[in-house]
Formats: sequence, structure tokens, C-alpha cells
Amino acid sequence: MLGTMFEERNKSLLHPINGNEYYIDRNGRLFYCILQFYRTGRIPSADQVKCSIPITQEELDAELDYFMIPRPKRLLSKKCTNNKQTAQLSLRSRTIAAELDDLVTSLKTAINRAIIYFQKRFIMSKGVGFNITLEISFYASDRMQPSITVLPTIIGKSPVPLIAEVINKPAFGTRAYVLLNGFGDKIGEHLEESYPGLCWDLNWFEYYNDSGSLDSKYRVRIQICDDFDYEEIIKNCCLSATSLKYSYY
Repeated sequence: MLGTMFEERNKSLLHPINGNEYYIDRNGRLFYCILQFYRTGRIPSADQVKCSIPITQEELDAELDYFMIPRPKRLLSKKCTNNKQTAQLSLRSRTIAAELDDLVTSLKTAINRAIIYFQKRFIMSKGVGFNITLEISFYASDRMQPSITVLPTIIGKSPVPLIAEVINKPAFGTRAYVLLNGFGDKIGEHLEESYPGLCWDLNWFEYYNDSGSLDSKYRVRIQICDDFDYEEIIKNCCLSATSLKYSYY
């Protein structure tokens, strides 16, 4: 707009003060940003100048509109972008994403229960040669529930019932089979990043079922090979205090 104001054809509309001064009834603080545009061709954001000039982005946008300066397209924040992408997901994609979350959450719960179950033996052995292996087979047939094996075995005791509570959901085995077929590697990468010392192994097998028909399954083998790091355990608990304070009564 300023360029248009001072064009020769609009000279008669201008009313200078003291010969070459012009009064524009706008916010002086905001005019700094307008002036920067004419100097550099760039428009500073409110965040960039807020330390020296207390303005809001809404005020700046209104001023840019008044002076007819085109506003640049601002990049959406990562959060807004993610929300927009989620909103644009089809119903089918949202359903698959929710089922993936359910499967991964169930696997994490199973891993946590296995770790807690063997915690006493892990501490007693100080981790020497003590690993946990969790095997779960997910079948293509909806008539077969997932089968679970946990090593090491303890005579008369087993964490399998605790793990079965979260794995043996109605039709979960079939859904898990399909999800592992499409996303098995990504699930493994996620779990290995979430649990240091965890190894993920996924294999597909064919077998003959009880009726003699050929069927298939995915076997997930999860090995937990944690080290017993005495010093790190001490550092990350209340025993890390370097001095004792005594109180006398």
C-alpha cells in the first residue's frame, strides 16, 4: 500500500507535514515490522521480535492486511500436522492403527509380566547367564488361540496364565497374524528400541492342523538378555546418596 500511496498519480491526495513528513495513524510498534519488509523483503514474526517489541501475531497479521502486504504461508507445527494427518486417515486406516496399538500394548504387557515374574531369580543370580525367552504363536485360523511358552521353566509355577490374560483375547490371534504379516518388522524395531537387551525374532510356519488341513502361523520369539549392572542400579535409586545425615534427639 505504501508504494501505491507515493505513486505520482496519488500525489494530490498526500498532505505532508513540514514539507516532507507524513502522518500515518497506525501502531508505531507494529510499523517496525512493516519497515523491515520494505528494507529486506522479509516479514519478521511476532515471536522473533517479542523480546524487544511486545506484539501478538494477531496484531501483526492485522497490520499486514492493512498495508496490503501478502503474508507468507507459515509452517504448521508438528503437533498440528500430526493431528491433520490423523483427521485425514480413512476409517479403515484408523481401525488398523488402533489394532496395531492394541497388539503392541499387549506384547509390552506380556513382556513386563514375564520380567516381573522372574525378578527374584534375576536378582539372586545377579543376571549371570539368566535370560528370559517368551514365545507366542499366532495362528491364521480363528479357531486357534495363541500358544505361549516361557523359559526358563519353574516346576509347579509358570507366568503363562498371567501372559495369557492379555494375549488370549477374542479373535486376537487372527488379527495379530494379519498385523504381523504386514507390520511385523516395524513392531520388532519398536520393541527393541523400547527395551534395551530385547531381541525380536519373527518366523512364519506352515503346519497340518487336527483335521489334516494345511494351516499357518507366525511365531514371535522375544529374548530378554538384560545385564545385572550393580552400579547403575545403585545410581538410579535412593541408595545413590553419597553421605549420611544423622539426627540427634
